[in-house]
Amino acid sequence: MENTKIEKIKKAAGVTAKVLNVVKVIMIVGMVFCIVGGISAMCIRMGDEGKTVEVFGSKIVIHNMVSIGDLNGNLHVEGFNFLDYLHIEDPFVLFGAKCFCAAIMILLEIIVVVLIRGTFTAIQESDTPFKPEILKKVKFTGILVTLIVLMHSIGTAAIVALSFWFIYCIFDYGIELQTDADETL
Repeated sequence: MENTKIEKIKKAAGVTAKVLNVVKVIMIVGMVFCIVGGISAMCIRMGDEGKTVEVFGSKIVIHNMVSIGDLNGNLHVEGFNFLDYLHIEDPFVLFGAKCFCAAIMILLEIIVVVLIRGTFTAIQESDTPFKPEILKKVKFTGILVTLIVLMHSIGTAAIVALSFWFIYCIFDYGIELQTDADETL
């Protein structure tokens, strides 16, 4: 007779894996938008009278550009502040560089989503979630997620790391209990 709790865990893991597939697709679309935005921004050139945009070889001059965060007409974008130390003069090149950095961050997050999805798929396909290979996936995923969160906030990264450590300890103990149960049968 199958354990109904294990079946519920498998079902939940399957649903989560499908949701993570959708999340992955959305993130890929976001990454493509970042890349297209970065390429577009890099193609814009500053002109003497307004901003000249080259689109498929045709030049278009933009006179009243909408500014982001600056009333003086300067393009200003928050995030990836380390790029400010490069002293890039052209705000469109800086914006493009920040778009490319965002695309790289999204790519790293897609990798983590794929790893998490792999963990849930392994749980769904396994007869029990308490196996050493699943524990390794939880540990590796926890390290990667913590590193990504660490780029944003040390405090939040500590909370994420401790949360994954808690989950890791539970799975480790579950493996021990599963091994004991298997040996007694």
